[in-house]
Amino acid sequence: MADHPSNLIPGDSPPGSPRRASVSLQAAATVNAGLRTEVSRRSSISSSTQARYSPTSGRRRSTVLMNLQINDPSVPAPGEMVAENQGAASNGIGPGSPRFSGVSPLLPAREPHHSRAPSLGELHQELEEEQEAQVNRLLQMIRQQQLQLQQLQVGQGNAGPAADDSSAVSERSATQSSQPGSTPHSALPVPAIPISQSPRNTYFHPRSSFDMARADLQRRSRTPSRGASLGGSPRLRAASIAGDVGDGMMLSGRDESAFYQAETQMLVRENQMLKHRIRELEKQLVEAQAGTPIPHEPSTPSLLVQTTSVEGGGVVGLAAASALAPHGPTLLLERHTQLGTETSSRNSEVIHAGIYYGTDTHKAELCIRGRGLLYDLCERKGIPHRKTGKWIVAQNEAQRGAIEKVHETARALGVPTRWVSRGEVERDGEGVLAAAGCLESPETGIVDSHGLMMALAGQLEESGGTVALNSRVTDVSPLGGGRNGDAGWEVSVEDPAAPGEASAITADVVVNAAGLGAVAVHNMIVPPERRREMFYAKGNYFSYSPSSPRLSRLIYPAPEPGKAGLGTHLTLDLAGRIRFGPDVEWVDSPDDLAVSAARLGEAVRDIRGYLPGIDETGLVPDYVGIRPKLSRAGAVGAGKGFQDFIIRREEGFEGWVNLLGIESPGLTSSLAIGERVERILYG
Repeated sequence: MADHPSNLIPGDSPPGSPRRASVSLQAAATVNAGLRTEVSRRSSISSSTQARYSPTSGRRRSTVLMNLQINDPSVPAPGEMVAENQGAASNGIGPGSPRFSGVSPLLPAREPHHSRAPSLGELHQELEEEQEAQVNRLLQMIRQQQLQLQQLQVGQGNAGPAADDSSAVSERSATQSSQPGSTPHSALPVPAIPISQSPRNTYFHPRSSFDMARADLQRRSRTPSRGASLGGSPRLRAASIAGDVGDGMMLSGRDESAFYQAETQMLVRENQMLKHRIRELEKQLVEAQAGTPIPHEPSTPSLLVQTTSVEGGGVVGLAAASALAPHGPTLLLERHTQLGTETSSRNSEVIHAGIYYGTDTHKAELCIRGRGLLYDLCERKGIPHRKTGKWIVAQNEAQRGAIEKVHETARALGVPTRWVSRGEVERDGEGVLAAAGCLESPETGIVDSHGLMMALAGQLEESGGTVALNSRVTDVSPLGGGRNGDAGWEVSVEDPAAPGEASAITADVVVNAAGLGAVAVHNMIVPPERRREMFYAKGNYFSYSPSSPRLSRLIYPAPEPGKAGLGTHLTLDLAGRIRFGPDVEWVDSPDDLAVSAARLGEAVRDIRGYLPGIDETGLVPDYVGIRPKLSRAGAVGAGKGFQDFIIRREEGFEGWVNLLGIESPGLTSSLAIGERVERILYG
């Protein structure tokens, strides 16, 4: 295959990678408030106490032009939308739009500070304006094609069919106008809007909440895109070149007008369906607010009603959210400005085989299952990866015994491994030393973790989910005065850049996948006697620049009891560059991300144990990763520190799933963890 994943440029997003589905919490609130068609009863009640909306306040009603004199280019085409304020229409912003403020949120000036969530009416008005603009642009093109066709017909002395078409169209229009529910409107001229000069394309900006809403509507719409319905139409192509090729390419005026009329009627129906849905949502909101009038704006700047809230925007949180999104509205909260900036992007990017974690553990089961899912996803989505294989090398009898145990575990789990002969090591080892034995794990590989997270974010978006960045969880409490969350949960969130401006999210289900902060979130809901403590194992990585040795596989030392990791091993990136690490350095803060240069000497000693020809002058401090540990350093040092993943519905709390201690092999296990969470919640 020409585009095999191993040939892709490392670090690039895979082909077809979706646009970044990352918005602020306020933007997420906007999307979900306007587009979610079904909300649970208690969530609706909670929402109704936080927002106010009058269906008739400041709504600009669209004018549907039913004048069907389509052969006159100065008269708007059938179904064309006209804004009452032409000045506002000219720049794409309506006077009642929530965008009509001092600074457009489309400009990359600053992050929104959640001053107020746009009301349902404001969002619906903006959606309607966008639909109208799309209709206008399409009908303008149709009208231009009709004018060109009419001129050609006049030049050929064939104006009769056009006149017949006019009467036929008028007759159809009269029938349509007389249908129940249709309302006549005055016809106003609409200025031509060149498609290439759409005001929304004037600035490059991050994807806004309305852009996401528009994409969501386009996915749900049966109306073909302009490119599909116009550029791809053989009729329109024939009409556009008719003047150049003569009579041979001319189509009949009646057929052409019928085609245009069908296109117009389809667009009118789609727009009417949109407006009908808006009315339904307005009615639902009014019914929900019955008996609970609010005389002022809510004190909480924004409220978001969700079925599921996932805390944590790393690879595990993304996998869980993308697995849950098909079941209902799902919001992923990430406190940083980007996804996966902690453990998910500060690791060795290794796809593990699953042979280090015993035979009856979550780590072993989920790593093996996740490995298969991950390789499959990489193939389907074009995520850069490579199955490199790995050698585990022993230098003495104690280490030989350790890798024999690994081999036995692999056999029990059905994971392939094989012994590498001394001659093969000497021939193909590229300078690697394995004095007491070498075990190969052929299923081990490497992956572009950033590309993986972008693919998962795309899956989440395609399923209707939303990512809210800059959204730090500050508190969690049960709704309705309950103690166990049986009425749902309220999650308080703030933007780290604007402390004090709180936002609220209500959800039936909360999945705590906060990684380094997962224990802190867990402690927000449990009594003091059930609270946990998180410990942080810092891992220093060192890059290696010399051209020799050049290795094609990963090299791991034999595992040693009492260490919190797998030793300072040799890994590769997708460009073939060598890096060594991580070591283990216990720290008090997860923010300690500076490489400890003083540990370079110890790293060199460890590396020379299996790669004696290493040039230590070529080792350079690279980056740091922090591993979330649930056991103290002392317990680990005593050989009693193995801690399995904690993945469970928290006892005594409804709708709360904890994912704690997700360290290595969390990246490999991520998709399987998402599956497990889905099974816990939905069976």
